[in-house]
Amino acid sequence: MKNRCFAALLGILFLSIGGCYQYVAVHPEKSDAQFYADQKECELRARDYAKTRVADWGGPGTSSGMSASDGEINTARRCMRDKGWSYHFRK
Repeated sequence: MKNRCFAALLGILFLSIGGCYQYVAVHPEKSDAQFYADQKECELRARDYAKTRVADWGGPGTSSGMSASDGEINTARRCMRDKGWSYHFRK
C-alpha cells in the first residue's frame, strides 16, 4: 500500500513539474505577430508537402516508416528553424 501511495504521489509530482515548463519559440529580432505569420506559412507549406508525399506514395505511410503527419511536423519545424526561430523551455 505504501508503494502505491508513493508511486501515485511521485506521478503527481512529475505531472506538476512538467506542467510548469513551456516550449516557446524565440527569435532575436521578430515579434509574436511575426511568429504567428511565419508559423502559418510554414504549416501551409508542410501540409502541402505532406499531401504531395501521400499522393506520390499512394498511402498514409512512407518507405522510411514515417507517417505523413510526422513528415508534416518535421517539415514545419525545419521551416521555422530556417526562418531563424529556435525553441527553448521557459520555466
